[in-house]
Amino acid sequence: MRRERSRASRVVRVAAALAALATPLVAETSTSLPAAGAPTLGIPFFVDRKLGAGLNDSLEEAARRLSDSRCQEVLADFADGSGRRLDENLHAIGQSMPAYLGLVLFYDGTATQPCENERVLAWTSPGSRAVHVCWSQFAYWQRANPGYAATIIIHEALHTLGLRESPPTPAAITAKVIERCGK
Repeated sequence: MRRERSRASRVVRVAAALAALATPLVAETSTSLPAAGAPTLGIPFFVDRKLGAGLNDSLEEAARRLSDSRCQEVLADFADGSGRRLDENLHAIGQSMPAYLGLVLFYDGTATQPCENERVLAWTSPGSRAVHVCWSQFAYWQRANPGYAATIIIHEALHTLGLRESPPTPAAITAKVIERCGK
């Protein structure tokens, strides 16, 4: 009994230490500059410090697009693995889509296996709030086509709400985001 309490105490101390180590890895940042004459939404984004502030422009643009009701219709176009529409999942947590984007955690995924594919800009698992950004690929597209980078942020946000792939294909998801939210 004493050994079990000691082991449980040790597990709690290790968990607390790991949580303390993980906290500095995520920085809360937000961009104060409005996108193309639009007022800033002021959403605090959670971005891995390894990514720096480079992701903020794409996050602000994605949030700006998601504040438009036409763009939000993309949530009704897709369902999670159980057949529940993504707009229902969002409603269940009581968030607007732009505010929900502030709940998504963006991490540097450079060292992950999916990022070895140069066509992958970011990835997540359906229902997970953690999005792994393949920074070199993402940064290239952010410079070359900032609108496309924002589209990828929205695409990944749909996955965090439970959307699976294949079907629909990644290309079909991105095409629907562009159709609803613009380029």
